[in-house]
Amino acid sequence: MGKIPRYLQIVQTIREKILRGEWSVGSKIPTQRELSEKFNVNRSTVITAIEILKSEGLLEGRIGSGVYIVNNKWSLLNAFSPPDWHDLSKWALHPPSDNTVQTINELETKKDIIQLCKGELGSDLFPHIEIAEAANRAFNKLPEFGYGDGYGDLELRKEMSIYLRKQGIHASPSNILIVSGALQAIKLISIGILKKGSTIFIENPSYIYSLNLFRSTGMNLKPISIDNDGLNIEELTQQKIINNLSALYVNPTYQNPTSTIMSLKKRKLLIETCQYYQLPIIEDDIYRDLWIDEPSPFPIKTFDKQGQVLYVGSFSKSIAAGLRIGWLVGPEDVVKRLSDLRMQIDYGSSYLPQVLVKELLSSGLYEDHLIRTRSFLKKKRDFLLTLLQTHLSEYATWTKPQGGFFIWVTFSKSINMRKLFKRSISKGVLINPGFIYNDNKSTIRLSFAYPNFEEMEKGILILKALIK
Repeated sequence: MGKIPRYLQIVQTIREKILRGEWSVGSKIPTQRELSEKFNVNRSTVITAIEILKSEGLLEGRIGSGVYIVNNKWSLLNAFSPPDWHDLSKWALHPPSDNTVQTINELETKKDIIQLCKGELGSDLFPHIEIAEAANRAFNKLPEFGYGDGYGDLELRKEMSIYLRKQGIHASPSNILIVSGALQAIKLISIGILKKGSTIFIENPSYIYSLNLFRSTGMNLKPISIDNDGLNIEELTQQKIINNLSALYVNPTYQNPTSTIMSLKKRKLLIETCQYYQLPIIEDDIYRDLWIDEPSPFPIKTFDKQGQVLYVGSFSKSIAAGLRIGWLVGPEDVVKRLSDLRMQIDYGSSYLPQVLVKELLSSGLYEDHLIRTRSFLKKKRDFLLTLLQTHLSEYATWTKPQGGFFIWVTFSKSINMRKLFKRSISKGVLINPGFIYNDNKSTIRLSFAYPNFEEMEKGILILKALIK
C-alpha cells in the first residue's frame, strides 16, 4: 500500500465502504475537509479521488449540499438494487435532526475546535478525585447483579429519596424511576403516558425545539413566550387547553437556552393555574444543583399536592455527561407504567453507574464536588461576562445568569445567523445559534462551563472579528 498513490488509497477505501454496505446508497459522504483530515492529505488529493469515483458512477455531487452515494458496484451489475436506507429513514417515526443540529453534534467531539456551545462540564471541572474514591467504595460493595426490575437500583432510589427531600420533594423509592439521562425520561413520558395528537405547551425559545422527542410521537408543540421571570402564564391561560390532550413542558431553573430562572412566586402561581385547568406538568430541572450566586427556588414539584407534576432530573450535567444517570419522580402508577416500558426497551440503566452515584450521594462526595464546581463556574462565568463587555457590548446585549452553563446573547442588529454559524466553524469556533431553539432573532447561546479561559478569549475575539 505504501507505493500506491494516496488518492488511489482513498478511492479504494471509499469503494470498499460502499461495496460492503457500510456507506449506503443515498447517504452523504464526509466533507472534503473531514476526508483530508482522516487521510492526512490536502484537499486536492481528496478531490482527485472523488472525481474518479464519480466517473465510476458511484458518487454524485449536488450543488450546495455535498457528495452522495448514488450506486454501488453490486447494483450496477445486477437487476436488483439494495434497499435505499437513506430514503426509508425519511418515513421513520423518529425523523432526523435539523442539519445545523447534526453539524453541531458531529463537531462537538473535535478537539481542534473551540467549543463555545457545549452543554457539559469541561475537563477542568471533572470530579476525578470524588469519582475515584466513590468507585473504590462501590467496588468493595458490589454484589452479583442482573437486569433489575426496570425501576432502578433500590439503594440508589432510597438515597435519591433523601436527596430530593432536601429540595422540598417528598418521594418514596416507589415514586422514583432511575433513567439513562433526562432525555430518556421525557421520551418515556411521551410514548408511555401522553396520547398521540396531544398539545405540548413549551417555552419559546426552548432546547426541546432542537430535538424531535415529542414530535416523533405525534405530539403538537405550542410555544409560549418567556420573559426575565420565566414562562408567560397569562399567555398560557389564553390557549386552548383540552383535558387529557394537553401537557406543559417547563424548564424553570436556568432555562436552556436563555438561563432565565422562574421566581418562587411564579412557580406557585403556575402550579395553581395548571391545577385549575387540569394541565399536567413535566418539570425538567437538570441544572438545579448548579447555582452560582444563591440557591435556586424550590422546584414546582414541591408545591404539587395532587400528583400533577412529573419531575425530571439528571446527574449528567452536575457530575459528568457520560454518566447517563437521571431520574423521574411521579405517582406510583405512573412510575410503575414507565418501569414496565423500560423493561420492554432496554431492561434499565447500567448497574455500575447507579452504584457509583449512590456512593457519591451517601458519602457526601457529591456535595464536596458541587462546592468546588460552583466556585469555579462563577470564575468562568464572570470571565466570559468580562470578555463580552470588553469586546461585544457595542453589538449585543445579555443578562447575567445566576447558575447553569450558558449566557444568552442577543445582537442589536439583524445578523444572518446561518452565515455566522458557518463562518465561525471555518475559523475554528462552534456556537449554538438561536434558530435551533425556535428563536427568530439574532441570538446565540454561549457556554462558559466547557471551554477553558484561553479558549473563551480566543473564541470571543474571533466572533468579534466576524461580526465587525
